[in-house]
Amino acid sequence: MEEIKIKGIDESIYFTTAKCGLPIYIWKDEYAKSFYLSLNVNYGSLHTEFSIDGKKYKVPQGIAHFMEHIKFNVDKDTTANDLFDPLGSEINAFTTFKYTSYLVYGTSKVKENLTTLLDYVYNPYFTKDIIKKEKGIIASEINMGKDQPYNRLYFAFNEAMYHKEKYKYLITGDVEDIKKIDLSQIELIYDAFYHPQNMFLIVTGNVNPYEIEQMVNDHLEHKEFPAYLNPKILPVKEPKYVVKEKVEIYANVEVEKAKIGLKIPKKEFQGLDDVKLNIILNLILSNNFGDSSDLKEELLQNGIITFLSASRFVLDDYVVIDVTIESKILDEAVKRIVDALKHLVMNEEDLKRKIHSSIANLVLNYEDVENVNNLIQNYLVYYHKIIPDLKEIYESIGIEEVEDVIAHIHTKEMAIVTMKKQK
Repeated sequence: MEEIKIKGIDESIYFTTAKCGLPIYIWKDEYAKSFYLSLNVNYGSLHTEFSIDGKKYKVPQGIAHFMEHIKFNVDKDTTANDLFDPLGSEINAFTTFKYTSYLVYGTSKVKENLTTLLDYVYNPYFTKDIIKKEKGIIASEINMGKDQPYNRLYFAFNEAMYHKEKYKYLITGDVEDIKKIDLSQIELIYDAFYHPQNMFLIVTGNVNPYEIEQMVNDHLEHKEFPAYLNPKILPVKEPKYVVKEKVEIYANVEVEKAKIGLKIPKKEFQGLDDVKLNIILNLILSNNFGDSSDLKEELLQNGIITFLSASRFVLDDYVVIDVTIESKILDEAVKRIVDALKHLVMNEEDLKRKIHSSIANLVLNYEDVENVNNLIQNYLVYYHKIIPDLKEIYESIGIEEVEDVIAHIHTKEMAIVTMKKQK
């Protein structure tokens, strides 16, 4: 077992690989009164086109989320809730663009909960009747989601930004997509992706890492796993242009909303890996649009906005910057945000303050079993490894690097999506 020491924070994450190939990450906190387990699959809504041994496959949008739903069935008469309720724990699951996660939160009986989680996820119980029943349930969920303003705004924005990237599609898929899912496709996804070598287990709480390792090995050695099919996700070549520069949608909303986005080729930020680029972009956006920024304070005080947030998204080939606003005078608010994106600022004093604040938040993350579990998930999904020197990376950032990143943030490819009151 490897102990990964988180530098400058006096924390450790333990890593090992089970005999069946399942990577295991464990964070121990002797003061924790609860535990958090997540069994995660490197399979999300983006992964609808892949190859196995050179043969190409294409499955419907939304199948990853569909799988998450039907996995709650243990057999004809039993669901996951029936297994975990007697243990006094909470079971949940979610699907993202990049992965699917099965979660358990509890305060006692770690061993029983962990072995039950492994049994439940590694139980391929799928029938035509379950699939037929679940289609109606998920169709209702999809239709309900279409009525949620922020959901509509988010995917309208993605459609304006991306030509080929599958971020533009609903994670749930659309109703017509769901109708296409059949038993053979579900079995294909399970066989290809729900293999220990394409998954990872995270355990956080007052646990003994070596006991967890032994427990997982003892339990899974009784299960037979076929050879890993090693599916390859087919790459997407995304054009550098946005699809539409301006989109207007209408909804029954009290306060109008907008998303303003920039699409910038990642190659323009030469010399920075994804970790450092993410950090610097976050510092810049926080300084210009965060809660303590001059712009946000001014816009709120003058009644130009009622809400403002900004985020960054580093893809394989692109950086996407996204600013979301709510405003009762939307056109003026959009104008102000566009102008701010063209004139981003950061001085040395602000940079030091933002870095100190970020390091403080990093330390605070290690005070909660769920936060640490989420942190490890994010490391593995977006960077494919634990980042043990994050504090040192923050401390290494100088104003020259930040100014260079700002110099390469341009508005050549910008999409503005507004959501206005229904006429």
